[in-house]
Order: sequence, then structure tokens, then C-alpha cells
Amino acid sequence: MASTQSDPFDRPLTHRDLDHAPDDGNRYELIDGVLHVTPFPSTAHQHAATQLVIILGNHIRQQKLGQVFMAGLKVVLDEPSGVGPDVVYVSNARLDGLRSDGYYGAPDLIIEVLSTKPALDQLVKRQKYAQAGVPNYWIVDPDQKRLLPYRLDGDRYQLATQPEGEAIFEPDLFPTLDIPLANLWL
Repeated sequence: MASTQSDPFDRPLTHRDLDHAPDDGNRYELIDGVLHVTPFPSTAHQHAATQLVIILGNHIRQQKLGQVFMAGLKVVLDEPSGVGPDVVYVSNARLDGLRSDGYYGAPDLIIEVLSTKPALDQLVKRQKYAQAGVPNYWIVDPDQKRLLPYRLDGDRYQLATQPEGEAIFEPDLFPTLDIPLANLWL
């Protein structure tokens, strides 16, 4: 006997399906319709992300540059792609993409802190963020104590200077900001 009810996943997944993800502590993201589930992050991951939100948030608020968001903001890159980056910066010029259920479009900066699935951030997301036109993408590796700042050049990211350890990072995106990397590491 044929079923009269269709399978809810008998269709391509879209960012709207993320609104129905379980509240179980995992991060659910869709990239080109493929579901990615990431478990709870490490304490080193959370420390680095929190410090970046504090440092960037204070600078951006004082300079009145836009808004900084921590993990939990859904960023909709296209219909089959909704992600939840660790840190998102949206300049005043791009705030029109902000809606009640997330940000739609390419924010000025996405930061991912490496944790349990580094290839997801280093390969899959980096390619998707470049394709979506995100101008700046930083990957933070708390285990190796380094920050990898990428800048979009055409349709690909180019790696800028790689500050490591306890160096001071002076991001091109924020010319008057110095980020002491030692503050990011446990």
C-alpha cells in the first residue's frame, strides 16, 4: 500500500529546515543542501570565540562600525545554505541583510574557530564563503595558536600575514585595532 504522506526529506533541504533542528547542543548547518552536524566545542574553542567577540565588539561599538554576533546567528548564504559561524561582523553598510531569523547575504567577516571537524571550516566552508562573496574569513586554530586571515580576491581567498602565538594581529579590516593573540589562547 502506498503511503499518502510524503517523507519530509523527500526534497532538497533548505536553510528553513534549520529552524526545526533539535535543541540538543549540536550545531546544525546546511551547505549546498548537505547537512553538517558539529558536536559541542572544546573549552579552547569557546575561549577563543568569546575573546574575539569581546575584542571586536568593543572596537566596533566604540567606532560605530556595525554589529558583531556570536555563535547562534543563522547566516543564509543562499537557499540551500544556512550556517552558524562562531563570530560574524556586519558593517553598517550591510545591515539591511539582518532579519529576525538571521542574516541574509554575505557579511563583512566570518570567523570560524577550529574544533572537532577542522576540514569543514578549512575546506568546505572556506569554499562556500568565497562563492557567496564573504570578503573576509578568519580561521582560528586554538591548538596551534594561530589565526589565518583570508581576504577575498576575485572568487578565491588569499591568505594574508599569518600571526602566530603571542603576536599582535593588526587586521586590515579594522586599521586601528590591535588584537593580542595571547588573549585568545587558554
